[in-house]
Amino acid sequence: MEENKAIKNYTEWINAKGIDSDMRQYLMNMISRPEEIESCFSEELDFGTAGMRATMGVGSARMNIYTVATAAYAMGEMLKEKHEGKEVKIVISYDSRNNSRELAEAAAVASCASGVKVLFSDRLRPVPMLSYAIRNFAADGGIMITASHNPKEYNGFKSYRSDGAQMIDEETEAIKSRIRDAVQGIEILSTAESFEDLVKDGDITYFGREIDDSYDAMIMDAFNSSSVSRSSRASLRIVYSPLNGSGREPVRRALRELGYEKVFAVNEQDNPDGDFPSLRVPNPEYDDTYDLAKKYAEMSMADIIIVTDPDSDRLGVAVYDEGEYKKLTGNQIGAILLEYLLSEAKKLGNLPENGYVVTSIVSTHLARAICARYGVKLYETLTGIKNIAEQIRQRSDNGTERFLFGFEESNGYMLNQAVRDKDGVMAAVAIAEIATLSKANGVTLIEQLESLHKLYGYSAEGSVCVEGTGVGEKFMDHLRTLDGKLGEPGTELGVLDVKNCTDYLPESNVLLYELNGLDWIAFRPSGTEPKFKIYFGFYGAESAAESRLERISKAVVAEINKYKEN
Repeated sequence: MEENKAIKNYTEWINAKGIDSDMRQYLMNMISRPEEIESCFSEELDFGTAGMRATMGVGSARMNIYTVATAAYAMGEMLKEKHEGKEVKIVISYDSRNNSRELAEAAAVASCASGVKVLFSDRLRPVPMLSYAIRNFAADGGIMITASHNPKEYNGFKSYRSDGAQMIDEETEAIKSRIRDAVQGIEILSTAESFEDLVKDGDITYFGREIDDSYDAMIMDAFNSSSVSRSSRASLRIVYSPLNGSGREPVRRALRELGYEKVFAVNEQDNPDGDFPSLRVPNPEYDDTYDLAKKYAEMSMADIIIVTDPDSDRLGVAVYDEGEYKKLTGNQIGAILLEYLLSEAKKLGNLPENGYVVTSIVSTHLARAICARYGVKLYETLTGIKNIAEQIRQRSDNGTERFLFGFEESNGYMLNQAVRDKDGVMAAVAIAEIATLSKANGVTLIEQLESLHKLYGYSAEGSVCVEGTGVGEKFMDHLRTLDGKLGEPGTELGVLDVKNCTDYLPESNVLLYELNGLDWIAFRPSGTEPKFKIYFGFYGAESAAESRLERISKAVVAEINKYKEN
């Protein structure tokens, strides 16, 4: 009979030479907890939509120094082979999560063991600065230790290529193919030089202020020529929270340099803290993330609340309007930013004839109308900011088109191709600029959004997430048996008029249904978690669009829950 995989991996770990003594003791105590052994060792970490991500802990299925070392070493081998005969160097940074610095050091040690030189951040720095640093140093790749907006128990490993973009599937598959076994990381770290000795030897080099200055200069260059006056900026009242993450310093520096004088902190969320003590989850998409910030905003009479997640790649916004602070969705922020960037470029005479914008297939279709009005091409990609970066590589690096803006509905925005990942820092500055212009004209961002709806049409958009292992895959299998329909004939979903159904397999497990007009529904099992996401977009008259969103989303979730129960 075939040996249980979890038991096999567990046995190899507990018997591995050189494993940390505290970890070995913990493993020995696990003998009486077979459920934990199964959970921690039944599989190896895999690369999803945005790298490896899992809860921290002991075992091959958890984020720890050994699983990180395994991935980093394999990545180093892949890069050495790709750049044969050349000295390969990578950039490593980390965010505020618990153990992030320790995991980053393990990644650096393992990378050096593979023959790669490492440029190591001398303090926590966010995702956009890691992406920027790779290009600034002409490095061959990079590693970011972060779990982005996940709960505090999580951490993760994001791998980057030489252009500062996250590695595409072909490259992460090449990394995975070089991983030998479940104990490889233990062997690597137990035989490698220490982090401190590698620094002394020059194999690991710290970087710091020079990147801060260069990155800040890039932001200043982007906004110094805007139509927003410095005096107007000084009057805007902002409450900013980095959600105990890595955005605190770069966001504050950029706002300060541009003349934003009234930036108020949320004290409990201002300093780096991987426990995120005042937050359920540090995610800008969730309403309760803003609860504490709203109290500070009320006390300081703020015009706007800005938040960035722990690795500062996502932006969240809430705006004072009619006596309360209203959170904007990722799609609403994206539409506001897109209109502002294109209108500013046109006003300043900088809107190129060959300009283009990139969104994901599950982002607002208002982008189509906005781009059409300004004569700008719009390209729609699969979910994942790396796919937006791939468009830049094809159309700008290897073509003649000019990138203007990219965004995803999940609060991710790319405003400058010098950064090939979501940039919450630059997006925070951009939304402050728009809020300043709005205030100078006596309107709020909510009223700006209403103006967009009058110009382009109302949008009722949203997404729901159904949790449960396997439920997404089961329902996707069911949908694929229906020949392009959304449900059985005669049912509420079955009578919906589907104009077009696109199945993105084998490239991605996504189904997109386009209905009447601009209406659409998309289904996508998560690439990193046991979740099933469904996205909706309904357009036209406000009451009718909102009614369709409520009715059809409820029907879809009810149908999916049948598969969850089974």
